[in-house]
Amino acid sequence: MSHWSHLSTEEMLVALRQSPDPRLRTEIIERQEALVRAMARKFVRPSVQVEDLVQCAWIAIIGAVDRFDPSHNAKFSTYAVHCMVGEIKRYYRDKTWSIKVPRYLQELSHSATAMEETLFRELGREPTVTEIAARLEVREEEILQAMEVGRAYQPANLDDRSRGADGQEAYSLADTLGTTDSDLEGIVEGAALNAALNTLDERRRWIIRQRFFLARSQQEVADQLGISQMHVSRLERSGLQKLKQYLVVPTAA
Repeated sequence: MSHWSHLSTEEMLVALRQSPDPRLRTEIIERQEALVRAMARKFVRPSVQVEDLVQCAWIAIIGAVDRFDPSHNAKFSTYAVHCMVGEIKRYYRDKTWSIKVPRYLQELSHSATAMEETLFRELGREPTVTEIAARLEVREEEILQAMEVGRAYQPANLDDRSRGADGQEAYSLADTLGTTDSDLEGIVEGAALNAALNTLDERRRWIIRQRFFLARSQQEVADQLGISQMHVSRLERSGLQKLKQYLVVPTAA
């Protein structure tokens, strides 16, 4: 047992910043193994090996240890989960393209899809390619190309069912999803949700907390803010959509 074993991870990180020691850094990283494996199991999908996700999570943890600033008085686990989710999502974005597509076009395809949804809400109709291109400040030809290659993106349907040797349906893809370590579920879920909430602006974050943490009605929230219930509904809906985009990892093909 090392002489750092009695310290919390945050205390160890403070000590590491004060006096860099490779042994201490290694011990901090190794201490995260349970969290790493819990995250990998949480996001594993069919056709993706859990060890691939474990590797992604380890890469994220190493970077998190090197970048974490203890002076912010934040929990390292919250920051680490945020980093691991980001790394795993990047892995899936690359993994779920069925043909090799330049990274620029992959990213533009995602941006164009998101912008199409944004403009639909703003305009109340389907936006044109010209409008999408103008908002993203790219040429129309690039948008058309990104939309075309976007057809190469083929996430698996979790309701699809495989067949056993006798030809009978055996299980759905959803049945093969990994499970979460029950002892770490609270840390993983809570840290990921808090990190996602912190991506919202102050008003949307407050509304989400009032509605879903304190069980307040939209009218009660509207009365407190001095705005209409309809306005609260729009802010809530857009906030939830952003949380969904942050938290949901695409399924692998």
